[in-house]
Amino acid sequence: MEKEIQKADSPAKKPWPVFMGWVGNTTALIGLFASLAGGVAWFVNHHRQKEEYQAKIALAEAQAKQEEYQASLQTCAEILKADPLDRTALDLQLNTAMQWTEDFHVSDIEGKSSAEQAASALDEILPILDAALPRTKGAQAADVQAHIGWVHWLNKHIAYREFGSAAEQNFRTALASDPSNVYANAMLGNWMLQNGASFTQAVQHLEIAVSTGKVRPFVRELQLGGLIYLDKPGARAELIKAVGQMRASNEPIDGGTKRRILAYCFDSVVRDHAELVESLSAVPPDESWRTYLWLDDNADGGQFQQLAHDFIHANVLELQGNRQEALDSYRLLDRKLENKPGSMKSSVDAAIARLSKK
Repeated sequence: MEKEIQKADSPAKKPWPVFMGWVGNTTALIGLFASLAGGVAWFVNHHRQKEEYQAKIALAEAQAKQEEYQASLQTCAEILKADPLDRTALDLQLNTAMQWTEDFHVSDIEGKSSAEQAASALDEILPILDAALPRTKGAQAADVQAHIGWVHWLNKHIAYREFGSAAEQNFRTALASDPSNVYANAMLGNWMLQNGASFTQAVQHLEIAVSTGKVRPFVRELQLGGLIYLDKPGARAELIKAVGQMRASNEPIDGGTKRRILAYCFDSVVRDHAELVESLSAVPPDESWRTYLWLDDNADGGQFQQLAHDFIHANVLELQGNRQEALDSYRLLDRKLENKPGSMKSSVDAAIARLSKK
């Protein structure tokens, strides 16, 4: 009887495990689908974030390339809010800050002085450079150290709010770790020329910077800027050597810089003949003449330009030792200047008297 009851109960028990198995399988499938959906959502979200990140990096790079340095730094700052250790963004931020330091200038804004604008900009740049110094090594660390020094120089000469030797100390610290560092040598050389330090050592630092072949336009800017109008023997000679190299290697130079060098080194109404001799003797006479013509390439110079060319060429002939040819050139020029009294006429008369005595 008991066995019959058990047999009668057993069919009633079978549907429940089957049902539970079905529920379990369904739950597993739902979980699987949910996991897949979550994975897809994560992938889509990750892809979108990656695209946004790449777009911001590209924007910051474009802004820096267009010399919109402040905007580029702001874009980098937005990226770093999400990940303060993002190396790509940190490197881009650092490079932009250094680029802005090299190309530093301020625009006229009504109601705000240039010194105030400079101070505001430099306050954005310096913390970035200071923060980068601990994480950089070797030549890159020296680059950063030198740029910190240049910010201090700008703080002193443009923002007018800093005194002392912080700039020089940073340049020398950079050189101590990397003696051939292009930035430290160029910046220190320029600093020495402007502060009356050793002229010979300043020239050596600038020559080292040029010899590296790196950031050549920036190096030339500091080299020429430090030498033009420098009231020191040898400055004109070094300047002509530099621009002679630039001419030979077809380096770019703007028209304003050319005119300033002409006025400083090849002034045809110069009263001190020794200054002109220094300029023309810096390189071989033929090279000096070609460099002069390269600098004075104004096609609309007119009659005065031709007279100036004749005067400089006569001086070149004299320096070459072609006494008679130089004397003839001076006499021909003297006749052209017969009714044009002035400094050039006086210089030509002095040259004729000088050569006639030999």
